[in-house]
Amino acid sequence: MKFSKKNMLFVVSIIVSIICTWFFIKNIDWLLLKNALTDANYWYIIPTLVLTLLVYVIRAIRWRGLLLHIKSVSVINLLSVTCIGFMANNILPARVGEVLRPFILTKKEDIKFSTSFATVIVERIFDMLGLIIFTVVVIALLPHSSDTGHTTLAQVSANQVNTVNESIIPSLKKWTEVFAVVGVFTVASLFLVVIRPDFFKKILSKLCSFLPHKLKEKILGLYESFVYGLKILENKMQTVWILALSLFIWVLGGAEIYLLGFSFHMHLPFVGACLVAVCLALAVALPQAPGYIGVFHIAILKSLHIFGIETTAAQSYAIVLWAISILPSTIMGFLFLWREGIAFREVIKLEEEIAEGKLEELEGVTKDIK
Repeated sequence: MKFSKKNMLFVVSIIVSIICTWFFIKNIDWLLLKNALTDANYWYIIPTLVLTLLVYVIRAIRWRGLLLHIKSVSVINLLSVTCIGFMANNILPARVGEVLRPFILTKKEDIKFSTSFATVIVERIFDMLGLIIFTVVVIALLPHSSDTGHTTLAQVSANQVNTVNESIIPSLKKWTEVFAVVGVFTVASLFLVVIRPDFFKKILSKLCSFLPHKLKEKILGLYESFVYGLKILENKMQTVWILALSLFIWVLGGAEIYLLGFSFHMHLPFVGACLVAVCLALAVALPQAPGYIGVFHIAILKSLHIFGIETTAAQSYAIVLWAISILPSTIMGFLFLWREGIAFREVIKLEEEIAEGKLEELEGVTKDIK
């Protein structure tokens, strides 16, 4: 196997997932796990699944808001592209879905690829800002051990631990100021770029002065597309709307975790479910195998331990939550891929080009898809 950047990243991702999977399964009591899965009340999966699907609709609505100053695109078309992107992220390495989405949007709506890609970057920035605000609020609302003593936060079944890990909650609270500072700095930086784009372009040009002319021009072109994508920030009401939708996405994530807990008789406080959502979001950002195998599961297991959830219950819960999070979006992605008339082999080709960083070939893939 050629020792390329693509292969090295793939190997690292697989190793991370294998290690996390090992830590997740090494203490499994298979009989107890089977009983936990058998005794679960699966009626709660229905509202949880509805919330999961609603997240994709909200993402499509938010993306439409980010595109309004460029072109008005229907929500159903953006939902189609969004689901295809998540499907690709679930089954292919290199997070290919993040680049696949702007390519499909370019094909469908005749929007310049660099501009479309810039809106995806801005979308991820709002995701980060939403997560920072969400995390600050969640950590601030978590009860301190000195305030609650041994008050139960997780009302679980009799065979489960019924206390809170008091050493972790205060540590999490200390990160509130750090997240707040990062959020303020990020927002301020974005507005400064919008207000003085030429100034920052000159700085970027100087920083790239040692690069080959062709590469430098490409970087500056991407910067201009990024600034164009940020034009949404000039509309204050639209910016607030986009940020509100970003926060709502994270709240829905917490609601999914909260509702599904009832299937396994885990009555987490809502703020506790939101903390689990934060831990999961941070974990899946790591390099890992497609489908977030292992990393997803261990993140759920360890975060539920904070609230004293017994291991077998947490393991069974993690398995079902993973299935709800991955399988519906993957199936919807394939259905929308068929709707768009795109062959899966083209998605595979795109993944290969992204992994190798061959931007010129990527433009060729766009022409092929068209």
